[in-house]
Amino acid sequence: MILLKNIELFYEKPILRGINLQVKRGEILGLVGKSGAGKSSLLKICAGLIDASAGEVFIAGKKQMPARHLLVPGYPSIAIVNQDFKLDPFHTVAENIKEAILHWPLAKRDQRVQKLIQLFGLKEISQTKAHLISGGEQQRVAIARAIADQPAYLLLDEPFGHLDANLRQRLSSYLMDLRDTEDTGIVLVSHEGQDVLGLCDHICILQNGKISKKYLPETLYYRYSAPEKARLFGPLNTIKLADGLTHFRPDEYQQSSKGIALHFERAVFVGGFYHNYFRTTNQERILLYAFEPLQQLSHIEIKRK
Repeated sequence: MILLKNIELFYEKPILRGINLQVKRGEILGLVGKSGAGKSSLLKICAGLIDASAGEVFIAGKKQMPARHLLVPGYPSIAIVNQDFKLDPFHTVAENIKEAILHWPLAKRDQRVQKLIQLFGLKEISQTKAHLISGGEQQRVAIARAIADQPAYLLLDEPFGHLDANLRQRLSSYLMDLRDTEDTGIVLVSHEGQDVLGLCDHICILQNGKISKKYLPETLYYRYSAPEKARLFGPLNTIKLADGLTHFRPDEYQQSSKGIALHFERAVFVGGFYHNYFRTTNQERILLYAFEPLQQLSHIEIKRK
């Protein structure tokens, strides 16, 4: 288990304040926050790449040395993929992956490299030098290299940023396999909550230098006490009723003969279902999910999940 105790980070102003966090083996944890919230800095502290201003890092119950005291930056049991990738630009894709496991037996090493090349769709560029491939391709190579040596913990900073939908799905599937078969603890950092909802066992929010408790994805998605946080994870309707402002997700409704009156504007097919857009009598725009266009819908009631 990675355990962070009372982590503080200050530069010209406080970045992280009183961070306490546990990451278990076999857990996928999402860390969500707006750009500049300190997510990347927290990952680097976890990995032993930078020092916290205060606090302690424990791995498997053992207190870790500050980064400044390490001969080689980073803790051996933790792999991290930053947004800058740090590939060797004049080595090929295959060579970049292989560099992470040069200590493996030759046959096993080559087998592992080929498996990762296949997994991440890198076969056609496997012999291309890294400086000649695109940003999205470089990201895929960086992730493949990070998991090559089967680390106990894998930290990923915005891992889905340059991937198309197909590769996002393949990466998500492989990360879940890592969790289930190798007991890998994984931390995913994202400013888009929807990137982590369907993948993570638990999610934390980092805001104003402080971290929330761990939430189950479903609990966090349907939590409206903090609308600003809720919108990190998908659309949230806000309308004014007699008792004040009410928030609800696009799937939290049922058709009714009375209730909230709506005027249909349009339906947009998004693959498997429709986004239906309406306006209320107060001209508030709302979004409803359905498997078909809802032109005939005139009234709804909010139905909480």
